[in-house]
Amino acid sequence: MKMKESTVNQIVSLAAMALIALPVGIACIILGYGLGDTPCILCWQERTAMVLVALIAIFITRYGLKPKYLGALIFASVYGLWAGYRHSSNHILKDIGQGFGPAILGVHTYVWVMVVFLVILLFAAVLLMLQGDKLSEKEDKNSWTMLNKSTVMVFLVVIGFNIVQAFSQTGPFPFIGQSDPYRMTFDNDKIVWSTANWPKLSSLSARGSFAIERPDFANMAVVEGSEIVTDLSLTSVRTQALPAEIIGLATGISYSPNSDIYAVVTSDNWVHFLKGDLSEVLASVMIDGAFSVEISNLTGVVFDGDNSVVVTADHKSYVRLEYDPLAKIADSYWKFMDGTDGVKELKRSRFSTVRAKYNYIGGLGWDAATQEYVTITLPAKVRNNFVVSRFSNQDFELNSEAKILNAADTYPMVTGLAIEQNKAYLLSQSAEQILVMSTSTNNIEAAYGFSGVANAQGLTLVKGEFAVLNGVKGQNSVTFFH
Repeated sequence: MKMKESTVNQIVSLAAMALIALPVGIACIILGYGLGDTPCILCWQERTAMVLVALIAIFITRYGLKPKYLGALIFASVYGLWAGYRHSSNHILKDIGQGFGPAILGVHTYVWVMVVFLVILLFAAVLLMLQGDKLSEKEDKNSWTMLNKSTVMVFLVVIGFNIVQAFSQTGPFPFIGQSDPYRMTFDNDKIVWSTANWPKLSSLSARGSFAIERPDFANMAVVEGSEIVTDLSLTSVRTQALPAEIIGLATGISYSPNSDIYAVVTSDNWVHFLKGDLSEVLASVMIDGAFSVEISNLTGVVFDGDNSVVVTADHKSYVRLEYDPLAKIADSYWKFMDGTDGVKELKRSRFSTVRAKYNYIGGLGWDAATQEYVTITLPAKVRNNFVVSRFSNQDFELNSEAKILNAADTYPMVTGLAIEQNKAYLLSQSAEQILVMSTSTNNIEAAYGFSGVANAQGLTLVKGEFAVLNGVKGQNSVTFFH
């Protein structure tokens, strides 16, 4: 049964009054004038969207439920929903209880914004469904009920308060307010009008802070000045070519002394287990990167047990695997795209960081003394960082993070990591060095130069020697140094 036009008018009028009086009115009059809360530049976007939706609803009550008004209402609501999401994304993943500005019923206002606009869109959808096959025509466009007049009066009063707040606290164009606003005041000596948050053309990007180029391990960026001055150098003992089955770009290597086996990963998601003399591949699997946790561009592997390894991607997603001659690939068809028997998956998830959140990594280490996985950040132009992160092998959560004390002018490209006792050995691909870092102080204490490796991509310790992985598609090899 089709809803009467008069009923639609009353419902829309009540909805407009509720929207302008509750979220907009409370934010402006109670939080603003009452508690001194001044909106930030993102809050003003959200509030503006709500005002537009309320104004469109008033037009509907005056001129009828026309398609152009419905389209405008949906457009403004989608914009408001995006603004709420944009605002919430800065804060919603903080620790419990943390947020920005005051909270209502334990939820901060920028989260309520998303709830409000979702309710508006659901309200519009239900209203349309109740219209049947044709929108209601306005019965008498000259009729204006007391409810309609009350809605307009509430709208004008709330808008008046907002205008005073906006022009006094934010200022006229070109001033746009602050990202971290000051307390609301009418003291001219304390009011601050700012243009500091206008975006610069040089910093515009569709991905914002995430506009960081993923590493290409076949063509690593040249980092001038990342070498540490030293007279120490390593001597090449021998070079061993990897089996022909490993055709992709090898990006990580690890050795298990108890089992006398190696693990090698490639950038195209292959994981290989090899004999201790590197002459034969024992088992191989190609990880399905689109299944469950996305994982691609493998960069590190480390034995955390005699036969178990953790494999990580450059974006810190990881897979824990075990070499088991009895395992059948047919039993894990949804986890591996291709491969042989002999490998089973134990766990798949992501390492989460704080200081290293906006950096990719080039390798993975295992500290047996502390039972922790260790990563080192790769430098980036917009998020230049040199951070060591440690993760528990109990729950795979972050244990600690710290800035690495570095003697070089710029940060090196660390593509391999091996840890023994209280020393961490960092493979600097950009400077052809192995840096020695104290695991207790995170201070670079020494550096060893090496040569003869075209693309150093992995590092492991084998019977007192450094095994450096040379990643070249179709010609991967390992060079041993002492």
